[in-house]
Amino acid sequence: MIILAFDQSISRTGWCLYEPPSHRSMMIGSFTSRPHKKMSTEEKTAIFCDEIEKLFKEHKPRFVVWEAATEIIRAYPREQKMDLAGQKPPQLTVNADQLILRDIQGHIRHAARARKIPYFAVNPKTWHAAMLKNGNISRVDAKAKARAMCAQLRIPVKNEDQAEAVMIALWAETSQNYKMLKAKAA
Repeated sequence: MIILAFDQSISRTGWCLYEPPSHRSMMIGSFTSRPHKKMSTEEKTAIFCDEIEKLFKEHKPRFVVWEAATEIIRAYPREQKMDLAGQKPPQLTVNADQLILRDIQGHIRHAARARKIPYFAVNPKTWHAAMLKNGNISRVDAKAKARAMCAQLRIPVKNEDQAEAVMIALWAETSQNYKMLKAKAA
């Protein structure tokens, strides 16, 4: 039963096709969702949607899993000019990429639902705890550790996003959702 796993981001999305139990048969790749500067959100997410559709059509996965975007949208201080009173009023702005991730997840969810394929969005802390043995690991450290684990397992990856997609796929095999699906198919 083929698992399709994603570690999605607006700059580069890693994916992994995995048919347990042998990780030697994994197909791993990534694509960029931001090939040109000054693209609109719609153009960026359309690229992602096209790549998703290709993967679903070519490989016909039976279970789909991706890393859930954080529920908390972080705000960052924005550089402000002095107002007429000579003060800089504090203003915050959000990272637009965090907003686009919701759109991207919607594309994955829709592609799975349209094909009646079971799917699951896993919290990063959940798969980090299970696969990397640390649910509170930083984003940068998680990427490095995922790549190191792939090297240890002799799974060839070209970047950290592919490595995280591999870890998510391996986690999916151990998930209750996948086990129930497999039992139902037997």
